[in-house]
Amino acid sequence: MRGIVRTARRRVEVIDLPIPQPEPGTAIVRVLASGICGSDLHPFRESDEREERPSGHEVAGEVVAILPRPGATAHVREGDLVAIDTICLGRACGACRWCREGSFFHCEAKRGQGEWAGGFARYIKRDIRGLFPLPAGVTPTEGAMVEPLAVGVHALRLAGMREGETIAVIGAGTIGLTTVMAAVALGAGKVFALAKHPHQAKASRQFGAEALSPDSAVEAVKAATGGAGADLVVETVGGVAPTLDQAVALVRRRGRVAVLGLFSHPMPFDVGKALSKEATIHFPVCYGTMDGRHDYDVTLDLIASGKAPARRLLTHTFPLDQAQKAFDTAADKDSRSIKVHFAF
Repeated sequence: MRGIVRTARRRVEVIDLPIPQPEPGTAIVRVLASGICGSDLHPFRESDEREERPSGHEVAGEVVAILPRPGATAHVREGDLVAIDTICLGRACGACRWCREGSFFHCEAKRGQGEWAGGFARYIKRDIRGLFPLPAGVTPTEGAMVEPLAVGVHALRLAGMREGETIAVIGAGTIGLTTVMAAVALGAGKVFALAKHPHQAKASRQFGAEALSPDSAVEAVKAATGGAGADLVVETVGGVAPTLDQAVALVRRRGRVAVLGLFSHPMPFDVGKALSKEATIHFPVCYGTMDGRHDYDVTLDLIASGKAPARRLLTHTFPLDQAQKAFDTAADKDSRSIKVHFAF
């Protein structure tokens, strides 16, 4: 099969790879759509190390082979279209404390070597438990949007978002926009999005948020809430921006902050201001099962019902053999890209 690997900083190539083979409890999925995530762009921009296997975790496709565990019956069949939890449940052991709690991200026995590569390839192998059938009418393109949308859904569920609450989302990249979409779909009241770029502000408004400039957002949110601030603030930027302190400035007293952004370096943070507000800070990662439902199930329901128009996030689609152009487009803000997909 053909797959994409990073060969140097800002360079990717399409190479020949062996097709993965099923083992007990796994399925082989023919990839139909795969998205480039911000976490794929960090090493693309910064790492000189060559990849040995494809990455890519925003994946949907068609089941082509299944090998259930002895005595088990699979919940999917060959020919089913599925979204894949590639990072957590699709690799988790299923037996440890974290798996029993539904916190599959924290499984310490996740499989990930050899044939357990990512979705920037024609085929992918994952645990059957990590496959989520697409409801009728949901396309593979939308199925590949489930992963980033589930990240926002998970953050809001973990932070205990309630209907009618005021939500402020810092950042309007893919995860910022999926969080906006999830908040609106789950019944938030006012939703504000702090958007740096004009095309992100436009998308925020299309998904139901009031777009704000990061420079004046604190004053705007306080003015809209009678001076109180947002009930819940979701930080989605990460990096080196002072967004943690901004989140605390935006949140009301005894409000909640959920930190989704990726921070690769230690960051200064004014604990005193968070303490003075008695704020609760959550650090949600990926997705899992809460209250008996996996975040992917919740997300698929939102997409199938039309409450979460995930398809509208897609701005660019490329075939596999244009991998370099796809990554260059995703990494370039001037391209006005939001979500870049490979379509197989």
